[in-house]
Amino acid sequence: MKLIQKNCHVTNINLAKSSLVIHSFGNISSRIDDKYFTIKPSGANLNILKHTDYPIIRISDNKIIKGKLNPSTDTPTHCLLYKKYPEIGGIAHTHSKFATAWSQAKKSIPILGTTHADYSQNNIQVTNPLKKNQIIKNYEKNIGNSIIDCLKKSKIKPLECPGILVASHAPFSFGIDANQAFKNAEILEYIAELAYLSLQINSKSKIDINLIKKHFFRKHGPTSYYGQK
Repeated sequence: MKLIQKNCHVTNINLAKSSLVIHSFGNISSRIDDKYFTIKPSGANLNILKHTDYPIIRISDNKIIKGKLNPSTDTPTHCLLYKKYPEIGGIAHTHSKFATAWSQAKKSIPILGTTHADYSQNNIQVTNPLKKNQIIKNYEKNIGNSIIDCLKKSKIKPLECPGILVASHAPFSFGIDANQAFKNAEILEYIAELAYLSLQINSKSKIDINLIKKHFFRKHGPTSYYGQK
């Protein structure tokens, strides 16, 4: 448990030092096992924080079972995703510039080139905007529900995409652990910027479906041949 807390703390420090967030925006959480996860405390100064200060949250009911500090306000969102998808081991929430811009525009990021195709066969999807009652009551939990609904509607598994854009808000990325979730957040931001620039150069940019499949499956699945074995 302490090792996972320590890794989660280090990854949050890396996030804070990156260009994906400003000030205390953003957070990363890490699954401990099928019952618990840990997450960055809300608005805490990471420079004086210890990994043992990270609260432990029970997945079944979103209750704090260890720790004196308040967890991130986004904890209900993380909790719901861990509960729904046992394959998720880490979640990163950022406010990176280009991915957040696409989120605020409520537009999915189109797949235009092989950089995107290396990590997903699909557009980076955006959730439906929350309705008034969903914002007023159980806001963070309903963000989680909107991400789940988006993945289900798009028939996309969470580990087969760099992340999901929450309408008018910002992106959430997933991984087998906190490190991969952070890496996917970086990838998502890069893809978001590339798509924006590509459409400025050529608004009719497209990619062949065969090229998408070639690049995705050479890195993923039983027939992959990228990297070392």
